[in-house]
Amino acid sequence: MDLTYNDYYTTSGNADTWEVHLKPCTEQVDSYYRECIRAAKLIENESSKEIILMFSGGIDGEFMLNIFKDANIHFKVAIISYGKWNKHDSKYAFDYCNKHKINPKIIEVDIEDMVKSELIYEIAENGKASAHQMIGVMHGITQLNGCIVMANCEPQVNLENGKWVWDEPERTNAYRHWYKYADIEGTPDFPRYTAEQSYSYLTDPLVKQLVNGELDYTGTKPIKHTLYNRYFYQKERFKYTGWEYLERQPIFNEIYSKFTSLRERYNGQFVLEYKDVLDKLRPNI
Repeated sequence: MDLTYNDYYTTSGNADTWEVHLKPCTEQVDSYYRECIRAAKLIENESSKEIILMFSGGIDGEFMLNIFKDANIHFKVAIISYGKWNKHDSKYAFDYCNKHKINPKIIEVDIEDMVKSELIYEIAENGKASAHQMIGVMHGITQLNGCIVMANCEPQVNLENGKWVWDEPERTNAYRHWYKYADIEGTPDFPRYTAEQSYSYLTDPLVKQLVNGELDYTGTKPIKHTLYNRYFYQKERFKYTGWEYLERQPIFNEIYSKFTSLRERYNGQFVLEYKDVLDKLRPNI
């Protein structure tokens, strides 16, 4: 299966040549909730493998799990553990699983060993990843056999230099590189798996209020929780990476230093004005 449905979202280049290429919607667009239900069913139909949903405990992952439950799709949940280092981050994931009687698969990743063996840098290079926080997840998902679905990268817009723009950093797209390199079936980008999901999110009434200057925010991230809670009650929480304690350790100085080159080579930023991205995605029917 393609990383996005019908390959509507593809990328090319790195750093200064980094670009995102979009194809228009091929269906009439419904609400974001209904488009997510449709996307979940498309993933079920596209893959012959068991669906495994990656969950760290964030609101994006919780929204994805709730969607697959509402779509009546069978799935398993996987949680990545860094041992003592990310218990504060995975707490919400375990609480959710306990509440909903889900028995998650725990993927143990030894971050300290990855650093000492320099595997962390090998994975980063192969995945074109400039963010060290992504490497443990990349390593963890290669230990799974199934259709691996992550809730990375919901569509978003930000106010830059007085204009509302769709902003796609190369850094957050590294999971796509890793899926291709490691031949992983599934998608890292469930929130925008279809063109219709992206279009419905970007034209949601709440997002329109934002770009019309009716809300006092400079981007979609602060309104994401409100948008999700329109469909499911999800407790608001702080966004963690799982690296908060590791980043205070002496070993981290070496990690930060060695990622300098990666940050320089894979730091592209692709920007389109809000109206232009809507023109590219607008249903072509």
